[in-house]
Amino acid sequence: MNYQAQLRFFFFLLVSLTFWQNMAAQPRFRAGAVAGLTASQIDGDLSAGYNKLGLTAGLRVVGRLKEKTEASLEFLFSQRGCQNELIQGDFDQYPFSLRLNYVEVPIQWHYKDWLIEGDDEKDNFYRVSFNAGLSYSRLINAKVDDDNSWLSGVAPDFLKKNDFGFCLGFNFFANRHLGFTFRFYRSVMFMYNPKDWNPAPAQRGWNLHCLNFQAVYLL
Repeated sequence: MNYQAQLRFFFFLLVSLTFWQNMAAQPRFRAGAVAGLTASQIDGDLSAGYNKLGLTAGLRVVGRLKEKTEASLEFLFSQRGCQNELIQGDFDQYPFSLRLNYVEVPIQWHYKDWLIEGDDEKDNFYRVSFNAGLSYSRLINAKVDDDNSWLSGVAPDFLKKNDFGFCLGFNFFANRHLGFTFRFYRSVMFMYNPKDWNPAPAQRGWNLHCLNFQAVYLL
């Protein structure tokens, strides 16, 4: 990440922290932190399976809509990409790895169930929830390790900076504050489209999808 990209990222982080703090002070809103792992793959490359592991971390604000429904907005740093094997060995003939760093903003709707009653009404919480939504991502930078040179012929110069997709997830809360999330994300557009280039460096389009495993702490 270059110096200007770092400044933009920390500026957005500062603005987001201020926004999250203000939202948490409202009775219908809660805010907190998210951290976890991503496992991703790219359709159209030479690999199969969610072999590329990365980090995801950021902030979440949740607004109550009705008794069992919520809406959430997140601001995340998310690592995605592809890799020939989950664990690369010394004897791989053509090892390759692509790491993509994104700033991601998911907007989701949540349905909650399994009410747990506390000593006071304000301590009540729902144990599980299901969520669905849309997500916008902006590519910050990329790192390519490719001994066979086919991957570096496309990434990062021919990749789109913007990405849109949908996400589906399940949440389990151990208590009112601490929860765990499993989320599936799939892009609805090509991150690389050969029709955009003449000549095209590769003939197959690339479409990204990933699994997210997150822990969330809400105030």
